[in-house]
Amino acid sequence: MADIWWKAHPHDLHRVSDRVSSVYVERSHIDRDENAVVIINKRETVRVPAATVAVMLMGPGSRVTHGAIRLLADSGTTVCWVGEQGVRMYAAGLGPARGAGLLHRQAWLVTRTKERLNVARTMYGMRFPGEDVSTATMQQLRGREGSRIRKLYQAHSQRTGVAWNRREYRAGDAHAAGDDLNRLLSAANAALYGICHAVIVAEPVKRVETSGYLCGLW
Repeated sequence: MADIWWKAHPHDLHRVSDRVSSVYVERSHIDRDENAVVIINKRETVRVPAATVAVMLMGPGSRVTHGAIRLLADSGTTVCWVGEQGVRMYAAGLGPARGAGLLHRQAWLVTRTKERLNVARTMYGMRFPGEDVSTATMQQLRGREGSRIRKLYQAHSQRTGVAWNRREYRAGDAHAAGDDLNRLLSAANAALYGICHAVIVAEPVKRVETSGYLCGLW
């Protein structure tokens, strides 16, 4: 039986002044005891004060009671159902915002061409500082990123000695396109999107503009 894996050590939970960013649980039973969430597996039982956790990530093999979910919701703790180590994101429960404000903001940004472009420029500047993209169009931003990535593929091909031709991707059936290396890149990309999805949903206190790059604004 696998141990519980923590992003923060359980003994540190009682000493933090702010919420612990996240707690990941797998192959355990999650229940409630007064104002604490109790995590139980064959190795140990751990009590987690619900109000000190920003998000609880429930991985494979997790079982949770109605009482535990109610306590987490009352404490403003986001609950996410994820794949192993958070690689996949399946569903999310109530977050600290307790409302649709951030979702409304996201919809407002994505449906307005000027604001959507401003978000993309800002995100590009955060990823690649030092470039002036204040007048760049969305197509130009995508072109810059595509050119940068193609150069990286070639550079790493020369560094590692792994033969590289070009990136091939077929929407809807990525693993049918290209060679083994392309299939590996497609699989890694899918895993990365799952991780990013979990992070974005699990961090509701961050401004929605910073998540827009990965949520359809790009």
